[in-house]
Amino acid sequence: MKTFRLIDLKIVRQDETSKRLEEFPLIDGLIINKEDGENHWMVEGLVSKEYRYFFEYLLQEGKEVKAYVTITKKSNRPAQLLAKVKNITVLGEHVSVLLDGKMVSSKLRKGSDKILEDLMKEGYSGDRLLEAFKQNI
Repeated sequence: MKTFRLIDLKIVRQDETSKRLEEFPLIDGLIINKEDGENHWMVEGLVSKEYRYFFEYLLQEGKEVKAYVTITKKSNRPAQLLAKVKNITVLGEHVSVLLDGKMVSSKLRKGSDKILEDLMKEGYSGDRLLEAFKQNI
């Protein structure tokens, strides 16, 4: 297994009426390549306690989310994961969130036009569309 520093964590947050890409400011974090041949990764992010209930909801529901992680340095392109929250640990004013997921490559699966079309169907528009598109290419 290989371990890398997690620089940025964003999750597609969806409810009945909207879908948005939300950034969770990290106090610290790491990401581990399980090297299992299936492209599975473990992500641990230390975030403010204010996000606890969102992650607890995901844990209780067992929901798979689309996450975008930036590894090693801010200038790297974010990688896309389909992940589930596996554990939450309260550490004083912070929460450690453990996610387990599979890295996917949108650009290998589809062309840019298909990515844009899918994002528009998912309800993205304006600046949110631009940000989501950048994350997917």
